Amino acid sequence: MNDLIQAPSIQPLPSPPLLERFLFEQPLMPVMVLAVIAIVAAVAFARLGQRRRGLLVAGVLAAIAGGVYVTASLVTTQRERLLEQTEALIGAAATLDIATLQGLLSEDARLATSGDIARVLPSIDGRADIIDQAERSLRGQARISDWQIRDRQATIDGPNVGRTLVRVGVDGDAFSRTHFSWWRLDWEMGPDGQWRCYVVDPRWIQLVGSAD
Repeated sequence: MNDLIQAPSIQPLPSPPLLERFLFEQPLMPVMVLAVIAIVAAVAFARLGQRRRGLLVAGVLAAIAGGVYVTASLVTTQRERLLEQTEALIGAAATLDIATLQGLLSEDARLATSGDIARVLPSIDGRADIIDQAERSLRGQARISDWQIRDRQATIDGPNVGRTLVRVGVDGDAFSRTHFSWWRLDWEMGPDGQWRCYVVDPRWIQLVGSAD
């Protein structure tokens, strides 16, 4: 019963390479470290009576920190693109934005359900049937009035393929409080360079249960 209220341990996705993560996605950490080192260097050289050299070293470190930040702001990694597409897909499903759903789901997309979830939400093959099911469900009592992404992860598994894992909270007339669920999405990049989801895999849905 507890698993129906609180999600069990969800297997996280593999962590990204540290270099890619800190240089292109989360640059504040290396920028802050470089800034602290610059200040320490300036103070240390000043105490040695080499203030000019200290300012030079601090200036170089500050320039490197600025370069890291600017580079990160200019570069969008494929992981970041996947996370953006995931948010767009969740939003399109919650608001029944059919045109966006058609663009983000591959034509042969599959809703792959298993375990407790399969008893109330059978697997569905094909983008058209998935969208049709979403319309029938979300235009009725399960209409969503608000949605939030509470946690999200992404990993690149190989050339042109990746996965995202997302925890979603939704509010609506049918829910007395925010209703949570975990979803794993499998993505493939097409010849046009666009990521499209080809497997929608609900891992846990509150009050329904787990996939495994």
